[in-house]
Amino acid sequence: MLRKDVFKIIDVHAHIGGDQRFLMRVDAKNFIDTMNKFNIQVSFVSSLTSLYTDFSIGNRELLKIVKRYSEKIMGLVAVNPYYGNEAVKELRKYVLKYGFRGVKLHPTYFKISMLDKLTIRIVKEAVKINVPLMIHSYDGGIEVSRLAEMFPDALIIMYHMGGLNWREGVLRVKNFKNIYAEISSSVCDKGMIEFAVKELGAERILYGSDIPYQDPSVSLGKVLGADISDREKKMILYENAYNLLLKGGWN
Repeated sequence: MLRKDVFKIIDVHAHIGGDQRFLMRVDAKNFIDTMNKFNIQVSFVSSLTSLYTDFSIGNRELLKIVKRYSEKIMGLVAVNPYYGNEAVKELRKYVLKYGFRGVKLHPTYFKISMLDKLTIRIVKEAVKINVPLMIHSYDGGIEVSRLAEMFPDALIIMYHMGGLNWREGVLRVKNFKNIYAEISSSVCDKGMIEFAVKELGAERILYGSDIPYQDPSVSLGKVLGADISDREKKMILYENAYNLLLKGGWN
C-alpha cells in the first residue's frame, strides 16, 4: 500500500469495461477499489466499449459511472472520426452538457490517422470548445507533434510517451509546449523518467496507469524508482494533472 502521507496520485489514463481479447474486465466497483488501494484521488477514464465496439453505447455506460462517482471519475468522451457529424455531436454533447473532461482518440483501434481530414475535424472541435485531446501515441510522437504544430492552441496529452520509441517521442515533442507526456506503457526501460524530466521538465510529465491493461504499480514504479527528486515525483504523480486538468492551468 502506498503511504498516503507521502504521495497521492491523479491518473490521466484509465479505462472501464472489458476486453475479451485478454479476458479482462473492470467494473466501477473494481475500479474504485483499485483507486483507493493506490491512493489515486481522481482518474480520467474512457470506456473500452467506446473504443472496440460502439462509441455511443460506451459513452452512455461511462456517463452513468461518472454521475455516480463524480468526484473521483472524470469522463473522457471517445468518438470515432469516421462517423463525421455524429462524432462531432457526440463530442459536444458529452463535454458541454455532461461535463466530460477530454476527448479520447485511438488511431490504432479506430484505424484512422490523426492527420486524416476526418480526425482533424474532431481536433478542431475540441480546440473550439477548449478540451484536451488524449491521444494514443505509439509512433514515437510523429502524429501528435504534427497536430501540435497545426493547432498551437490545442492541449494534447501524448499517451504512452511515444510507445516503444519513447526516447524519440520525447525529443520530437520537446519544443511543443502544448504537448504533455503520459508515462504508461508495457515498456519499462531504465532511465525513461529521468530522460523525460531532463528533456521536457518534470512539469510536462503526467502519471497514467492504463487500467485494466496494467496494474497502477507499473507506472508508479517507474516514477518512484526514478533518480529524480521527491518534489519532481509529486509533480508527476499529482500536481501537474491537478493544475493542468482540474484547475484549468492550460487556460
